Amino acid sequence: MIFAVILMLACYLVLMVVARRCADGRIGVNSLVGIRTTTTMSSPATWTAAHRAAERPTVIGAYIAIACALPAFLLPAEVPQAVALGLSTASMLAGVIYGAIAGDKAARAVLSP
Repeated sequence: MIFAVILMLACYLVLMVVARRCADGRIGVNSLVGIRTTTTMSSPATWTAAHRAAERPTVIGAYIAIACALPAFLLPAEVPQAVALGLSTASMLAGVIYGAIAGDKAARAVLSP
């Protein structure tokens, strides 16, 4: 179970780096990472607006997910560890979904006059 905790923490850190790099423009429009909706991928301006709007909720979700996952190192049994990882995953998912919705809304605002 400890391997799973380490793997999840690594994934959260990678997600934070990608979110920040998309928001600051170092990762441009692509078909591999980022918020890949028709609206966000329509131009560099919509891509950047979307990722700037999504950065904060995504990073907050990652920090909460990390905070939920870290106690799993100290928990004695697999069931409490699994609960900690479940809460961690739910936190990250909530941050990503909220960020994607906020990002798509920001991208649509760029397109509308």
